[in-house]
Amino acid sequence: MLSTSKANRQYFRHAYRAGQHGWAATDPSPYAVTFLKRLARIVPGGRLLDIGCGEGRHAIAAAKLGLKVTAADYEPLALKRARRFARMTGIRGIAFREANVLDLPFSQARFDIVLDYGCLHHQRKSDWPAYMANILRVLKPTGFYVLSVFSPGFRLFCGSRRSWHIAYGAYRRYFTRGDIQHLFGGDFEILELIAEKGDDGGFWHALMRRRPAKRSHGRV
Repeated sequence: MLSTSKANRQYFRHAYRAGQHGWAATDPSPYAVTFLKRLARIVPGGRLLDIGCGEGRHAIAAAKLGLKVTAADYEPLALKRARRFARMTGIRGIAFREANVLDLPFSQARFDIVLDYGCLHHQRKSDWPAYMANILRVLKPTGFYVLSVFSPGFRLFCGSRRSWHIAYGAYRRYFTRGDIQHLFGGDFEILELIAEKGDDGGFWHALMRRRPAKRSHGRV
């Protein structure tokens, strides 16, 4: 029997090979774009890391706003599609990297912004500490974090009695408002937390700012 992580890898490899999956390939989320436009004004020309970038739709949207983008995914076929899509749209300068969010190969405090559209909700709860440690390591002390994750209203969870399941071979988890506040509230100020409405709903979209590090008051 495959482990959850191996099952996820197999699922995404098949999805990108077939080119058939349940998410948009080229059109970025308007919620994410709204946050990115706001951040492009706060940190013009800032460095952004898009984790789990998929076909690169949000990386390309960020690059169009003048941000310096690194787009990372652990699936080579996703990166191949993302590079092709970037060329088709005439966008240059995005650095595409093969990388796992649980072991990011980037230097400390490299990025002004980290964006996660749909990566966290595929991580097991036992992997959350590694996820958080990697995000905090690569994000600047004054950095911002943009997150989109499944909410209880996501269609694959309708009628479910638990917050996670394995569907079509991939692990998925939904988050409540309290889950997000509990997981991120200690390290981030949650500036906005929006529940997506409509037929394509079932997501939380969050904009967060990293909290200043607590200073030690001990003697030197």
